[in-house]
Amino acid sequence: PAYKKYGELSFEESHDLFRGAFTSGFPWEVLRVLSGPPYVMFTWRHWGILDGKFQDNVGHGEQLEMYGVCRVTVNQELKIQKIEVYYDPETFIKALEGKLKPSELKAGKALLGDVECPHVGKELKLRV
Repeated sequence: PAYKKYGELSFEESHDLFRGAFTSGFPWEVLRVLSGPPYVMFTWRHWGILDGKFQDNVGHGEQLEMYGVCRVTVNQELKIQKIEVYYDPETFIKALEGKLKPSELKAGKALLGDVECPHVGKELKLRV
């Protein structure tokens, strides 16, 4: 995976990488809660303005977004017992490195795929 090349990073080391890239912050937000306790499913977004530097890539004020889904198991006191996080780090890292356009991450495209009508205006090749 793209992020493995950075090795095993501590919590602080990984945050230093992102703080240098997103100097004005890198917020995380819950977008929609899909189910309630004891298994709480929700979608989320992590985003920021690439106004710093990530490795050799200097940002120019582009907004980068990462979307995902979480499944959290809670007990009767609503304390978290288990968290499962699903997202696509590959495309996000590639965009940070300047190898992918930020528009490829817009509106969850990296997670959901192309949600535009997949066949209208596109050539479809079928093998028979």
